[in-house]
Amino acid sequence: MKPRIVSLFAAVLVAMLVSAPGAVAGNWATTYLDPLPDPVQAGQPYTVGYWVLQHGSHPSYGELGPTALVFTPAEGDPVVFPGVALREPAHYATAIAVPHDGSWRVSARQGGFADYEIGTLTLPGRLVVSPPPAPMAAGENQPWGAIRPPAIALNGGGAVQAQPVVPSGAAAAAESPASLGTVLAVAGLVVVAGVALLVGGRRWRRGARER
Repeated sequence: MKPRIVSLFAAVLVAMLVSAPGAVAGNWATTYLDPLPDPVQAGQPYTVGYWVLQHGSHPSYGELGPTALVFTPAEGDPVVFPGVALREPAHYATAIAVPHDGSWRVSARQGGFADYEIGTLTLPGRLVVSPPPAPMAAGENQPWGAIRPPAIALNGGGAVQAQPVVPSGAAAAAESPASLGTVLAVAGLVVVAGVALLVGGRRWRRGARER
């Protein structure tokens, strides 16, 4: 096997190995809004707080990157309101002024995570939140005190735990971690690529010696 082909197999193998941990860990996040005024009026300025939680239950393990709230009308271009980080981990805020009455799809840009569909805002009126996916376990030592995400509650010992959320079928399918079948498929591809790389390298070295 030529060195170029060996390098190609090596690159494919590395890509699979890099992608596999993310599939196993469930590389996803959700955005929870702090309570909004009721009703929300078009053209009025509001300061909106929101929380971007990896696995729906804790701050991101790494650097999150820029976040924003996005309001998309039934017709026309989306309106983007970039967020700024607040004192609490995973907590952001932005000032919004939705331009006109009507139905607006509300979503969040979550830095390195995929965009998240929050719900539908009808102006004048209120936000109807889409069912979020069920959060994964938050662990015992979470960084929030009295100011915390709406979906998080303090237990008697002061630790923070995610409240149980029953996901809709669509939300669970879109946001849940990879299934066991997906993980096994990735593992199988890694094994096949590794064997091909090993056999090809041996053949190439044997051919080089014979020449």
